[in-house]
Amino acid sequence: MPAHFTESDLARLALSARLRDLSEELREAVAAPDGPAGSGSALAERLWQLLDDDVPALRDALVGYLRARDTPWSWIGERTGTGETGARARWGTAGPAPLDDPRATAAALDAWYVRHAQVEPLAQVADPVSRLLGGSEPGQERCLICAKYAGEPVPAWAGRPVPPGGHLVDDGTWRVGHGPTGFWPRGTLLIESRRHFLDHSDISPDEAVSLGLLVRRLTGAIKEATGAPRVHVWSCMEGTPHFHTWLVPRVGEVDSGRAFIGAPGHCTEAQATQSVQAIREALQGREPREDAA
Repeated sequence: MPAHFTESDLARLALSARLRDLSEELREAVAAPDGPAGSGSALAERLWQLLDDDVPALRDALVGYLRARDTPWSWIGERTGTGETGARARWGTAGPAPLDDPRATAAALDAWYVRHAQVEPLAQVADPVSRLLGGSEPGQERCLICAKYAGEPVPAWAGRPVPPGGHLVDDGTWRVGHGPTGFWPRGTLLIESRRHFLDHSDISPDEAVSLGLLVRRLTGAIKEATGAPRVHVWSCMEGTPHFHTWLVPRVGEVDSGRAFIGAPGHCTEAQATQSVQAIREALQGREPREDAA
């Protein structure tokens, strides 16, 4: 984060904030309910409002940003179809929208982008927006699992510090909780190492033994709780360089094997919480039998 914000920085933040707000409006419109057929359309009214108000405001913010970067009026006039004279007349006295707290705006934009990021390079950094501002040092790639438990913003697919239904296991070596609901079916569990290391080549002998026993316990409990005929165990360490393993039940009428893992589905928060409770009960029912063995 820069110590001082230039005029170009402020204009970029104002533009980015407009883009974020419009993006959120459009995202919500995708699944917005509408009125009955033959009546006025609430969805259409909202979209027309976006076209009439928000899109022109976005264009104003873009022109403000371009002028802060000393873009010639002739170029702006050509791109907007107003001509140089028309562009000067329309935007010559306008400036970037004022920001009450540029630092807070930049931090909020960083957090918003990270939460919505998919598997892309910028998902690995904490400051995808503020790093673009003058005087900022480029952010370093980070471990999303370590960042998550440190309270930093992470992409939705990296999960939350407290997963739905709470952790099933948190024994000082491993954490086990339900996978992010928007990306995995009910009953999916994520095993994360407490210690930061990459893959099986870095695992200690004790960790290797405990992981094998843990996967065995969890697989049986998942099958019992979900009725899944198979539980797929896999990890590629591509999302973040920290050891983790997915246990994914093949529930419902779905394709098997590789086709299923490519598009495993999703679930609701309530379904995930219910599944965790069922798995927790299954684990409690299995422990005496396994201990006796």
